[in-house]
Amino acid sequence: MQASNILFCIFNYRDAQNAENLYHELSDTFECHIIDADSGEKPDACGGATVYLPNVYYSGMMHHAITMAKEGAYPYLFFICSDVRMSREAIATLKSILLSESFDGVGVYCPAHADDSYTWVAWSYSRHSGGRRNVAFAEGMLGMYCHEVYSQLEPLEINPHGWGLDLVACFYARHWDLRCEIDDRLTITHPKGDVHKNTLARNEARAYLMRYPEGRAIRRYWVGCSIRNAGIQLFILPRTYRKWLKVYLPFYRFFHRH
Repeated sequence: MQASNILFCIFNYRDAQNAENLYHELSDTFECHIIDADSGEKPDACGGATVYLPNVYYSGMMHHAITMAKEGAYPYLFFICSDVRMSREAIATLKSILLSESFDGVGVYCPAHADDSYTWVAWSYSRHSGGRRNVAFAEGMLGMYCHEVYSQLEPLEINPHGWGLDLVACFYARHWDLRCEIDDRLTITHPKGDVHKNTLARNEARAYLMRYPEGRAIRRYWVGCSIRNAGIQLFILPRTYRKWLKVYLPFYRFFHRH
C-alpha cells in the first residue's frame, strides 16, 4: 500500500510527550497530525501539525480525524490514543507492513497487545502467530479503519464519550464481509483505565447504537462478543489483573495456537 493512502491521527489528552514521540516516528513516512483535546500543552512542538480543540472527548477527536480523512480522500484512517506505547522497533515493523502488504478487503486492522497491556478483549493479546489473523472485534484505543468503516461512525454528537465506536466499526466491517485483523508481528502497551461503569457514557452509547437501522443487530453482536470473551472477564477487573494474565495467557495461547 502507498503511504499516501493513510492518514495518521494521534489523539492527545495530557500525554503530549508520547504523542510527539509517535508523531516524529511516523511523520517521516505518512501524513500525520496530533489532535489535542485541551491538554494544556502549547506551543506546538511539531511544526504546525497539532490541531488544538477544546475538551471534545474521544468522539470529538474522532470526528475531527474523520473530517480530515474525508477532505483528503484517504482510503484509510489510522488513529492512536496518546496513552498507547509502541517501541521504535514496533513502529518500524508497522511502517514496513503498511507499505509492503495489501489491505484490500480489510475494514479494521490493529496491532496485538503485549502481555503487560490492558484490553478486555482476550483475542487482542498476541498469539505469536507471526502474522495477521481475523477476529470478531478489536478495541478502539488505536486502529486503522478503511473509508467505508470510518465514514459509518458519523454523526458522533450524541455520543461524546465514544463508547461503542469500535463496536460499530467492527460490526459493519464484518457486515460488509471485510476483515477485522489483529497483527501478531508487533505489539502495543496500553495502561489500565477506568473499568467501572459510567452511566452517562453507557446511555450515550445505547442511543448511538440505536440510531442505526441495524441497532438491535449491533447489540446482539456485542452480546455475542461478550459471551465469547467471557473467559478473561474475571481477570481484567481486579487491580492485580496483570498477575492473573501471567497464568491465563499461556493456557489461552495453547488452546488457540492456530
